[in-house]
Amino acid sequence: MSSRLTSTEWRKREYRQKGYWGDATLADYWKMAVLSSPEKIAVVDLERTCYTYAELDDASDRVAAFLKDAGVIPGDFVSVQLPNWAEFTVIYVACLKVGAVINPILPCYRAEELLHILTTCESKVFFYAAEFRQFNYLKMVDLLVQTIPSLRETVMVEKEKTVNEGHTFTKVIQEYRPLASDTICKADDLAAVLFTSGTSGSPKGVMFTHNNIIASEKAFAAAFHFSNLDVMLMPAPVAHATGFHHGVTATFMFAAKSVLQDIFKPDTCLALIEREKCTCSMGAIPFVHDILCSLNKQRYDISSLRFFLCGGAPIPRHIVKEALDVGLKVLSVYGSTESVPHTAVGLHDPVEKVFNTDGVPVPGVEIRVVDKARHPLPAGIEGEQASRGPNVFIGYLKEPELTAQVLDDEGWYYSGDLCIMDDDGYIRITGRIKDVIIRGGENISSVEIENILLQFPNIREAGVVAMPDQRLGERICAYVVLNDADLGLTLEEVKSFFALKNVAKCKYPERIEIVEFLPQTPSGKIQKFVLRQDIIKKINLERLNRASI
Repeated sequence: MSSRLTSTEWRKREYRQKGYWGDATLADYWKMAVLSSPEKIAVVDLERTCYTYAELDDASDRVAAFLKDAGVIPGDFVSVQLPNWAEFTVIYVACLKVGAVINPILPCYRAEELLHILTTCESKVFFYAAEFRQFNYLKMVDLLVQTIPSLRETVMVEKEKTVNEGHTFTKVIQEYRPLASDTICKADDLAAVLFTSGTSGSPKGVMFTHNNIIASEKAFAAAFHFSNLDVMLMPAPVAHATGFHHGVTATFMFAAKSVLQDIFKPDTCLALIEREKCTCSMGAIPFVHDILCSLNKQRYDISSLRFFLCGGAPIPRHIVKEALDVGLKVLSVYGSTESVPHTAVGLHDPVEKVFNTDGVPVPGVEIRVVDKARHPLPAGIEGEQASRGPNVFIGYLKEPELTAQVLDDEGWYYSGDLCIMDDDGYIRITGRIKDVIIRGGENISSVEIENILLQFPNIREAGVVAMPDQRLGERICAYVVLNDADLGLTLEEVKSFFALKNVAKCKYPERIEIVEFLPQTPSGKIQKFVLRQDIIKKINLERLNRASI
């Protein structure tokens, strides 16, 4: 028996002995919610599509019957590219009932990303939106069907659009009888795979078992006293770890109410809090920034809201203070797709901890700060943040070498983020080792953007870095060396090129800097820190010039 297996089995026993893991699956938690609260609203979205627990149970039974008819067996992948619509929860529960692995996909992803994800998962069924943000998905899906051999069925979720051809969500609900019985699965079986982009340039499939997700949401609930009395407003995408775990899964695990917002607008968000009496919400820094701007212009009754959790990037301290001044309690929560969550600021923590830290480990999670050799560092010394616990993912789908780089034999996940831990065990994220741009809480690989830029005919070299932005935290800045300087290059030309490549809009460069050469190390690597310093200087100078006018 290998040392890795011994270590893994030891942790499994430990997590079970401590009650973090058990035999119950997510399907079991769903059943308990239906039994305890059949007439309670389970989910409602911005379009006012609404299901009680009993109604959603029936609808998911019908979708489950369709999945079984489509040949889906336990362990098969069902991919779902939907905005924050109530139908997502129906499909998610249906997957649990047949033992399928759900694979949520961000609505902004286009053909290039979808081809990679669906092929990697070998997805059998794909649910997609008819239209969202003025993009019609049908043509793209028709092209994908021809190139993905594993795909047996595609189902359009039409929402308010009328569609007469092919499988649609409405037809499935109408034509299929409820599934007679659920498929029995185990708590250590794979339940979900969420894709995240990192420094490698290609999205990586983060694998979670039922026990991983259950442990994660139990820790979340313990940290924030989340219960069946709560109403969670979720403006973050359900295909993002935040939305999937805390906006959808946590709510049904505790028989709470889920309120989904598909397109974030601060006034709409505040109106939903007022209308639905939301008690908690969560999103990236730009959400809080925009909400504060709206609260300064118009009054809303947000007295029901206990807290707004903010993750994805370190929160500027002034935003926390400004929010408290208008009655909005913003708390920092830190984690990653691979380990949801790591740390959180407590509901009753001292003000200095709220302002100056990203919290302490949530129940069941261990945190340590390590040096380059992964040796633990004392308090006050900056190093890489690592976490271990029952919530940590089991690896990247079909990427054993990449998994081994970040997940060691003892179960420690090395995040690539830099932090400092104080004497009380609170951490403060100070930066990152990864070459990733965090734009509005979304991780975007600079390597991926560079590879696309290098396909542009007049670009010889490209270096992509983050530039600071007051609202989004960071935006994408591309430094390029041209083949023919006389031809020039405009930002609009680059954006048009990215559109032709079917790249998600959130990955479009937002500033182009044309240079004669890129700073490089003797080995030929681009010195990104030089580019970052340069763009920060330029932005600061531009601000000074505007202020002096």
